[in-house]
Amino acid sequence: MSKRNNAAFAVACIGIAVMTRIIAKKYFKNPPSNDIPMPNESDFAIGKKDIFYYDLGGTFCMCEWKWDVSAYWSKVISGFAFNFAHVIGTFEFFVLTGNTKILIIAVFVNEMIEELWLTSGYWGFTLDPPMDMEARYDSLIRDTVCCFLGISLARKFAKVFKVKPIIKAPIVWSFDSTNPHSISRWSKFVVQGIALWQITLVYNADLGPHRFNPGNILLLIAYSSTIMVICYWNLNDFPECTRRHVITWHLGWMVFSIYLFLYTIYPSFDSAMYLIFVVECSASVAIYWIDVYFRNNVGGIQQKIFGSQQSTKPGGAGYNLLEDETRNLIPLSCYQKALDIVDERGDEKVSMESLKKLAADLHHNPDPAELPPSKSELMTICFKTVIRVIIILICISQPFLWDGPQYKRHWCGNPLVKGFNGCAKYHDEL
Repeated sequence: MSKRNNAAFAVACIGIAVMTRIIAKKYFKNPPSNDIPMPNESDFAIGKKDIFYYDLGGTFCMCEWKWDVSAYWSKVISGFAFNFAHVIGTFEFFVLTGNTKILIIAVFVNEMIEELWLTSGYWGFTLDPPMDMEARYDSLIRDTVCCFLGISLARKFAKVFKVKPIIKAPIVWSFDSTNPHSISRWSKFVVQGIALWQITLVYNADLGPHRFNPGNILLLIAYSSTIMVICYWNLNDFPECTRRHVITWHLGWMVFSIYLFLYTIYPSFDSAMYLIFVVECSASVAIYWIDVYFRNNVGGIQQKIFGSQQSTKPGGAGYNLLEDETRNLIPLSCYQKALDIVDERGDEKVSMESLKKLAADLHHNPDPAELPPSKSELMTICFKTVIRVIIILICISQPFLWDGPQYKRHWCGNPLVKGFNGCAKYHDEL
């Protein structure tokens, strides 16, 4: 792809993200109730019986009269914090990187950066005032759980749709967009990741459950449009895949993202956590049975969607690795898989003989995931489906919800519960 086309796609991604943030800020502001004044810092220093104070760094939070374990866990699963954004965030970055270990590290680094941001006088990536910082259970439990759910869902999705990561380490000084190690591909990743991240920050459910959130319609449209731009930007970057395969996994990514964000337009649950578990379980069940459909190759669906790379032109990927007689015996896709395995091991050099042997082993011992599922596999899938359905039914009942006041706005719990802010209520009692 030419430099001009690369620049055009990059401008399109960043342009959608910038316009989305501007429109969201202008037309979809937080509800007025978020501007309820907080108590003065001096008020927090006034002692009161049965109330203890928690040091938040520079000020104190007036906390519960007593430590109630059941109330704590009720708060953990209640409220409409930024949970959905954490699910889609790790989902998208796994699709782009395919690296579980790095994402797990990034999840905890993200939470650390949010706290370090307080040194600037703000909290979090959306620059909220310090009194809007999230509760400990939000940072340490809800956010990480939601991130791991996103990673788990993305791993299943990537396996079924045979998603190829856009980047791989280490970075090499090359502008070949078909090389996942190249500067060109890493530059694409940075632009695409930042664009999707900024669009995701538009997510807003401050009005709480059973309320219409028009800003999330904008989010859904902008996010899905950006994925389509990314699809056509990446279309010629995977010579080991057919163009139809590349389009298929991007379309699948878009569909699952739309499915996730649809639930945020009008949240029908009182708890985001329960709603997210319903979304994750239902999406997982869908992926299980899509996999069964693909592996049974109903109507030649695998060939129609994934196809096979037919090009063996000189200069093409892997061409020089094949001798005439070997090329007739072992499909090029086996050599590509062998190269991927060597790449993942981090080997800088590999002999021709060992590469041929690895490709031959792959050819004569096909991946079980490519074969129709056995009876035992089908039983396992049925068992997983039943477990997911049971979880959905439990979540629909929404047990153990907290219906009392919680500390300020969407970061720390239920917004607008009983019409007042938790700390403001305590302030009036002083």
